[in-house]
Amino acid sequence: MSLRPGWRYLVVLLGLAAALWVPRLRGPLDLRYDGGVYYILGTSLAEGRGYRILSEPGAIEAVQYPPLLPALAALHMRLLGTGDPAVVGPWLRLTLFVMFLAYIAAVFLMSRRYLPAGSAFLVGLVTLLHMQTIFLSDFFTADVPYALATVVFFLAAPVRRETANGTQTSWAREVACGTLGVAAYALRTAGIALLVAWIADSLLARRIRQTAIRAAVALAAVASWQAYTTQVKSSSEYRHPSYAYQRADYQFYNVGYFENMQYMDPFRPELGRISRADFARRVGNNVRLIPLSIGEAVSEHKGWWRGQLGKWNLKAPALALPEWLADAALVTLSLPVAAGFILLAIRGYQLIVLYTAGSVLLMALTPWPVQFSRYLIPLTPFLALGLMYLITDLAGRSAGAPTSRRRWASMAFAALLGFIVLQQTYTVYTSYTRHHQPAVYTDAAGRRHDYRLFFYDRTWRLHDDAIDWLAGRAKAGEVVATSTPHWVYLKTGLPAVMPPYEADPQEAERLLNAVPVTYLIVDNLSFLDVGRRYTLPVIKGWPERWSLIYFANDTGPRIYRRVGPAGLTASKAASSRAK
Repeated sequence: MSLRPGWRYLVVLLGLAAALWVPRLRGPLDLRYDGGVYYILGTSLAEGRGYRILSEPGAIEAVQYPPLLPALAALHMRLLGTGDPAVVGPWLRLTLFVMFLAYIAAVFLMSRRYLPAGSAFLVGLVTLLHMQTIFLSDFFTADVPYALATVVFFLAAPVRRETANGTQTSWAREVACGTLGVAAYALRTAGIALLVAWIADSLLARRIRQTAIRAAVALAAVASWQAYTTQVKSSSEYRHPSYAYQRADYQFYNVGYFENMQYMDPFRPELGRISRADFARRVGNNVRLIPLSIGEAVSEHKGWWRGQLGKWNLKAPALALPEWLADAALVTLSLPVAAGFILLAIRGYQLIVLYTAGSVLLMALTPWPVQFSRYLIPLTPFLALGLMYLITDLAGRSAGAPTSRRRWASMAFAALLGFIVLQQTYTVYTSYTRHHQPAVYTDAAGRRHDYRLFFYDRTWRLHDDAIDWLAGRAKAGEVVATSTPHWVYLKTGLPAVMPPYEADPQEAERLLNAVPVTYLIVDNLSFLDVGRRYTLPVIKGWPERWSLIYFANDTGPRIYRRVGPAGLTASKAASSRAK
């Protein structure tokens, strides 16, 4: 299938992608959330200190995230001769900009192998305008690089129809796919779904020698990472951490996925460990959520849908619509996507179906349903492809139908796609005009760097003000407990830890004291409330042990400093409390 007639579509997509980046080409890439962990790991590699989380007391070896993205940060640091986020961050932003353009181009070219140019353009447009994709491309996380690797994999892989006559895949294609499959796994553990699909596709074609080679490549990649993590977990350093709860299974940045998934709820470990029956219920509950999440992946997050429904109800209370209607629309939207994949499977395009189904299955095993919308973002091009494949096929079938039927079919398809693109366009417009907010990064020399970040609301601005205040007053080596430890470390250079997720305040106080923690930040951030849930009871239970040293207003964080010598035992603290 020639790509030449569709070059204009590609130019339009790249032009739109570049235009969406123009307002955000300034300043460091967003290093909040997981971005800070990746960056710190890259710093460790660049400094020749191994694969370590430098923000942690003892600079512990990391076992959760595969190393390819941190290696990208390390490469930038070595070339620039510094690990300062104020210097490296803007270059990482430019790198993600180039990756984003390559991603959108690859989505169109990959889709063009299955669809006419106009339909492939719509797959690219739905991917490009998805606000979650844009949001994640602003972060130093693996989501967009992983999505790029997987899409280019399918651009390099043979389409099943091209090999239906039994001819062997060229070695060039095999090497390219193997390299991209390993790269995907080195970016995200979920890349194992791509490697397994690659092996299964060859097995279904009864190519035993090819299956063995693919399995050997995949096994080498997976075994290498697993051998490393096994070695770390069996080490004396891992078994004797710098503080008691450093490797607790709820410390999700410091342990592997398997350990963290053993809880009923990893953010509420007091609920207990999961049993086999609990695990089965978890998978069942997750499976019920997947249709809605697929609808989100080819349109927008349900929050935007519900928001628009809420605005309608405010403007027309007499015609108010129930909130569940938004969820129903998203579930309904998943049906043609699923039908498109069934059609692809029937026609022999197993590889793309195996990868997508495997990725969704992996997602269903996890205890983080709130993250499903993020996990599905790398699948948006494939899910949109399934939707467009069905629509294109139905449009072709209706070509020989009576004129009235063709007209109604065309109107229905146009209305569905038009609604999706309109919703996405409005969401992007709202996000850029209302939620792309001013931010300031203060570097180690005290210089201010003004830029903008998505969803950097008042609580985040106040949180950063408090961190900057602390940076100017704390002494080197003093430990901070906070729900944003990696961000605090990058902005202050102070060792920073998560608070212990302990429902018993006395045990939480004992563990904080044993670190020992000097400063305790009780934040008002909305994304994770552990900074309040597990630390406020400690403050209330032992007010004489913690002195409030920073408090701007009720919507900002509070910083407490430990009173008295560090390392006071829990028994003494309890005795003091009794008096």
